[in-house]
Amino acid sequence: MPFTASSSAAQSSDSLAEDTSPIIWGDTAELEPDRIYAVLTYRGDLASWNWTFYVPNSSVSPIGSSGTLFHVVNNVSDPNASGTNWKFAAETKDILSSPLVVAIVRLGDVGFLGEYKDVVGQDSLLPILNTVAIPKVGSAIHPAEFSSRVWFLDAICILHECGVITCDDVWLLERELRRFAFTAMDRYLQNKGHGRAIRADRRRCQEKVFLSGVNEGLSL
Repeated sequence: MPFTASSSAAQSSDSLAEDTSPIIWGDTAELEPDRIYAVLTYRGDLASWNWTFYVPNSSVSPIGSSGTLFHVVNNVSDPNASGTNWKFAAETKDILSSPLVVAIVRLGDVGFLGEYKDVVGQDSLLPILNTVAIPKVGSAIHPAEFSSRVWFLDAICILHECGVITCDDVWLLERELRRFAFTAMDRYLQNKGHGRAIRADRRRCQEKVFLSGVNEGLSL
């Protein structure tokens, strides 16, 4: 299903009713179908994570045990080589059982783009996310200038421009994602990677964009 920005118009009628469902901890919780999630994974640092997007395949149970992970990786084939080798990647992953997943946060509903294969395919999210700029191979890029977090936030802006999600303040979204990940790290370290946080609650937000339900005008 080819994507157009106007496809998201149907989302405007989504309910803004108060939803105070709790954070769900543990390995048995499953994700919701037709959603796009932010997934932050452990990288050996208490205050820094790998930032990725994830769309679960709702035909595989439990939902989240299979789906497409969109992210950038820095592959350096030669450890003595200078510069960077950032690449965009889209791969099938089970994030529910992954020991590296720290936090999973719902960003919005992408069901209007079609079935799962349409959402993650060549006519939808894949080409959109593939347009997010990454450094050229061998570029001398300081970590402060580019990282998976920088790529993720740039991608949020492009997804907003394309009408996939609505996020008027990407820096506020980043702050809230960081806050949630910091909270999740305590439980992650206690359980040694077995049990991560899935943000399930939604609260009404008129002017600010926070964690979950960004596409629906809802917030943490």
